[in-house]
Amino acid sequence: MPRLAGALAIALLLTACSQSAAPSTETPTTTAEEATTVPDAATTTTAPPGRPPFCGDQWMPRETGTVTDPTLGEISGAAVSRSHPGVLWVHNDSGDDAAVSALRRDGTLLARITFPDLTARDWEDMAIGPGPGGGDYLYLADIGDNTTSRPSVLIHRVGEPAPVAGPVAGGETLEITYPDGPAEAESLLVDPDTGDMVILGKALSGMTPVWETPSGAPWGSSVMAELRGRIPLGTFALATGADADATRIVVRTYDEAFLWDRSPGSSLAATLLGPGCRVARISEPQGEAVALAEEGFYTLSEGVGEAILYYESRKDP
Repeated sequence: MPRLAGALAIALLLTACSQSAAPSTETPTTTAEEATTVPDAATTTTAPPGRPPFCGDQWMPRETGTVTDPTLGEISGAAVSRSHPGVLWVHNDSGDDAAVSALRRDGTLLARITFPDLTARDWEDMAIGPGPGGGDYLYLADIGDNTTSRPSVLIHRVGEPAPVAGPVAGGETLEITYPDGPAEAESLLVDPDTGDMVILGKALSGMTPVWETPSGAPWGSSVMAELRGRIPLGTFALATGADADATRIVVRTYDEAFLWDRSPGSSLAATLLGPGCRVARISEPQGEAVALAEEGFYTLSEGVGEAILYYESRKDP
């Protein structure tokens, strides 16, 4: 979504203030009362007070390539393939079809794949996780809601395709409602082992909500996510993307990245509500995508001709 550099805070503030005033213009397919409520498996809590401190490591970016394809002007989600070495999956946000693109890490377009059985209103993030029958699945988060008027949002999942252009049929969808009504969100995490999902909201206050939808949620139905707590990223620090693997979680804002180490067996929500740290400042026109890889992570910004940056840790002496 294009951003006017001098008016971001004002625009977002007006959007936030409209939550209670703007009536919904959309008829929900399933009301919150009718939705299946996920059992409360964890106590709602608040992360340690204050912004996460700076990490002890220096995280230095290097440019691996440039996004040059004219169809990729609004990248908002990214994930590194585990099944296809060297492939970086990306997608645009609102205004595009239900589609993903496979890039080399130098930005070369390998393929654009469409999903005719899925819908795309405002895809904001993606992740790779487990699915029925084994193998890797792409999780596609249609959770954008700039006007906070959507009574429910959607997460799609489909078996990870080969990076070959063309349509891929199939996939399934989970409809999600929030306990406090519509909310803007742009970040999705999927546990690579359990399939548990976490959505992070965008909060001007800096207290980022953490909503959890466990893997036991029945796909093809509607569920209400559970608010597990809030993490203090900082005033006007809006979460625009996130990713997780078995040992780490990374969350990015427009200009910073945060990292949490995961203990064996710990849930995504519990990890986020524990100690984390700030790993890097990010300088991008409108950065919304982040993807873990090897020992570091990639970031991408909206805009054709923007760099693909890879951040890796360099220990302080």
